Amino acid sequence: MMDKKAKLKKLVQIFGDLLKIKENEWLIDEILKTIGENWPTEQIAGHPLIQNIHEYCIEQKIDEQAKEFYKSFPLIAIRDTLIQDYKNMEHQRRRDDFENFCLHLYQQIEGISNYLFSKHINLFWENDKGKIASKSYYDTNQKKNVFPKEGGISLEKLVFEDVEKIEGWVAKRKFRAVLYYFYYGDKTLYDTYDFYRKFKLQDEIYQVRNQNHRGPSLSKPQGKTLNQVFSNKSQHYFKFYGFLYDFITKIENTLIEKKDQYKHLEIENNKTQSEDQRFASLGLDPKNRLDLTPDEIKDILDETEAQENNNQPTD
Repeated sequence: MMDKKAKLKKLVQIFGDLLKIKENEWLIDEILKTIGENWPTEQIAGHPLIQNIHEYCIEQKIDEQAKEFYKSFPLIAIRDTLIQDYKNMEHQRRRDDFENFCLHLYQQIEGISNYLFSKHINLFWENDKGKIASKSYYDTNQKKNVFPKEGGISLEKLVFEDVEKIEGWVAKRKFRAVLYYFYYGDKTLYDTYDFYRKFKLQDEIYQVRNQNHRGPSLSKPQGKTLNQVFSNKSQHYFKFYGFLYDFITKIENTLIEKKDQYKHLEIENNKTQSEDQRFASLGLDPKNRLDLTPDEIKDILDETEAQENNNQPTD
């Protein structure tokens, strides 16, 4: 005679056979409804099958977000790679792995910078490097703009900072060149304050990425930057999201506005995505205060930076 557990297993097997019949699809809903009404949600959620379903749904959502975020980005040669890096970034965000989040976020910035540098900047640098890139520079000691007698700061000085150093085209210089040409649209700046503020944000991401990528050997300034960032990781997740959004949007706008000038970059003009769509693809609600225009993003980043400066310990 079958014991009670064996009988129940047999009943489950019968249900399994019934579920294989197409006309019995309604039975799945009824079984799930009955389970939901008679079993605690936390225990249901912990079942491996439910966990697998949840992960599958998240995977689908991240894939949609990544494709939506880069939907109208015109550099088609690297778009698929950027989408994959975005997906990897979001996976690390879900795991609250801040260092790997920054690694994959930085790879998106690096991929764009390397492409634009090799395909454009490197071709025109010798002709362009002597031109005036900024009319003045912000002197941190005097806390004011200084206007050089020679008429401004050359592009080479803006990008290389110290032109005597033999470092060559290291990552930070490539990024500053891309910033000038494609973020600011190859236009003469009034001063360097905002330019170096953008570079500082990128450098924060770069320093966190290096923790994972190259090891823990740090200079004093690097250590100070990392202490600042890791003092509030939650804040910096959104700060770095904002930077990525702003960087991608400005470069996209420049490439499309000057598409005739950049035909050699394999540009696809598909400017159909609204700013709301891109921000929503970050997982943020476009209806709240984080539904930002680029100027509003700048204000938020200014506010965040001011708060950080206020929280810094005095020497």
